[in-house]
Amino acid sequence: MEFITQILLPKRDNLNRPFSRDIYGAFHARMIRKFGGWTRKGQAEGAWLAPSGRLYAEQHWVYEIGHSRRSLRFWQAEKERLKREFAQEDIWIVQYEGRLL
Repeated sequence: MEFITQILLPKRDNLNRPFSRDIYGAFHARMIRKFGGWTRKGQAEGAWLAPSGRLYAEQHWVYEIGHSRRSLRFWQAEKERLKREFAQEDIWIVQYEGRLL
């Protein structure tokens, strides 16, 4: 069984400043070391309503990583690392199961 893990990384910080290439470069390097590569599929746009009632709109880069093992511990640790690196309350990571053709 093959897996695809999708990660949404924010394009801008909480003050609406673009993140530097270096922060993405560190993520890219980790994905290459662990899985041999990464794919950035494009952009996603979304919005969410905070408990305070404030509406937040955000833009993200959509990454996909293909791999042969589920690696849940790795992805849970990576999520926590990305939350720190990007100073986010949460990072969206979804894993799909599939068959490589």
